[in-house]
Amino acid sequence: MVPGLAEEHETAIAAAWQDMVDEIAAGALCREVLADRGFSKTSVRRFRLADAQRVVVWRDAIADSAVELNDEHLATARDTGMDPSRMRAKLNALEWQMAKRDPDRYADRSRHDINVKTLDLTPILQRAEARLALAQAAGQVIEGVVLSRETDANALM
Repeated sequence: MVPGLAEEHETAIAAAWQDMVDEIAAGALCREVLADRGFSKTSVRRFRLADAQRVVVWRDAIADSAVELNDEHLATARDTGMDPSRMRAKLNALEWQMAKRDPDRYADRSRHDINVKTLDLTPILQRAEARLALAQAAGQVIEGVVLSRETDANALM
């Protein structure tokens, strides 16, 4: 049961759900798909938000529709009979719509994860110290003073 949605309305949306998702993935406008079936945007939103899987399916369909818009974009660009200014306006509108529907693929800017993930070096250092201890026990380590460029001249005098 979806809160705020009549049971018969919920049943009607559930029956039409897969067809609506398929039409949107094919590039149809959401409001036209809903209007054809007599559903309001709010009722379909309530139905969608009642199940996390429906939210994922809806978002994937919208992202898939960007591919259809990209095909239309290419067809428009190849249309030699269209007025150039009208073509440019249509191409810009399609680019904007593609960027809104699938920003990861079609947006002008890329998104970057700025969360820094730290690496715990403790096990690596413990293994290195264990190897050093084994090498020292076997007499393979030469102890000495490390000279730097600044101290090289002073050490030789």
